[in-house]
Amino acid sequence: MEDWTKKTDEQVFGSVGEDPGSRGAYWRDIEIKRRHFLMDKQVAEAQIKAAEAQIKAADATRETAIWTRVSAIAMSLSVFAILIAALL
Repeated sequence: MEDWTKKTDEQVFGSVGEDPGSRGAYWRDIEIKRRHFLMDKQVAEAQIKAAEAQIKAADATRETAIWTRVSAIAMSLSVFAILIAALL
């Protein structure tokens, strides 16, 4: 019996060369399903990592916005203090 797990993608997904319903066709079908499962799993894991990265980026953006607001308020207060000092 052939070991379908050691065949290349071209050999597995290419022409069958097996009679429908034969043991070889069965194991080829199983290997195709296994490879599809592994690819789907990798895609799902990549999507989860991408979502986590987006969450981290959003958190960093939020923190930057807070510090920008604090900086603008501090700058406004310092300008106000300079104006008061200049008028006195």
